Amino acid sequence: MTPFRIDPNRMDATGAEAPAWRRFVIAFVGTLLGVIALVYAAIILIDPYDTGYFPSIIGPGVVDDRDLTNVVGRARDPRFDAGIFGNSHGLLLNPSRLSAASGLSFVQLATVNSGPREQLTVLRYFLRRHSRVRAIVLAADRFWCTHDPTLPEIPFVGYRFPYWLYSDDRLEYLANMLSTRPFRLFGRRILLGVGKIAPIDPVGESHYPPEWDHRPRPDNFLERVHRTTIVAPGPIDTSFPAMDRLNELLAAVPDDVAVIVVLPPLYYRLLPDEGTVEAAELDRCKERLAQAAARFPRGAFVDLLTESPLSRDRANFVDFDHMRDHVARQIEERIAQALHSAR
Repeated sequence: MTPFRIDPNRMDATGAEAPAWRRFVIAFVGTLLGVIALVYAAIILIDPYDTGYFPSIIGPGVVDDRDLTNVVGRARDPRFDAGIFGNSHGLLLNPSRLSAASGLSFVQLATVNSGPREQLTVLRYFLRRHSRVRAIVLAADRFWCTHDPTLPEIPFVGYRFPYWLYSDDRLEYLANMLSTRPFRLFGRRILLGVGKIAPIDPVGESHYPPEWDHRPRPDNFLERVHRTTIVAPGPIDTSFPAMDRLNELLAAVPDDVAVIVVLPPLYYRLLPDEGTVEAAELDRCKERLAQAAARFPRGAFVDLLTESPLSRDRANFVDFDHMRDHVARQIEERIAQALHSAR
């Protein structure tokens, strides 16, 4: 039997076969739109990233294990009134220990492989989602001393910061939710809603991955870093666009908020040689960071990015540029002291 086939060339002048085509197109488009509507309804009802952007049948609780995206849920949690911001250099600052030492409620909001642009995005989101903030701890590093006004992302394979997730634009949020990752979180959120699983640690206590302790470095790594250091005196570039953006953001922060800027240590061989342009620019950059904190009566600047017995001891670092936990504890003590002194 010959299969039925519509041949446009056989249509008569009245277009008798046209309604069949229209019914097919209408059914196809209607089904497609219905599927998209169901997907978006599921996104709103399940809220895979725990954003709280729309009413949800699932209560608050983070089930995502990726820090670039699970920070969204933790940063909006009303139980916290103080946040730790930065990248992997501030990841070991423990929010529970800081809370116990200060009497505040800290949450860890550092994102690995992020620079000033990404960290400012998280800080802005945190401030926007809290009516009362009592303390901000910024673990800054040399990426904050960039002269590039675009504040470029730190080159890293497979890294792409989800700015859309922290945006006020709900249409942008919905447009970016049509991907496979949100659906992988649906099941966990449903299990959370029915009480089968508990949320991931809401305060964000973090540890370096075990492999960081054994990350290979080129044999000439330190020598290569040293050779790239500028050794001739010259003019100092005092433009620090990241600091300009930080000051703009902090201008809207109430004066009674404690703003603590911390510079975690690096192994001393990674620091620029004294008397070089690079060292002079780093000093000027530090001055700008200190000024940002000093604008607040309860502000403080903790600078450990210097050559010292701490930075000269290789045992204090997992690799050349990430401190170990006992060093993080020392920094936490300095932060707590600054908070108590400010009171």
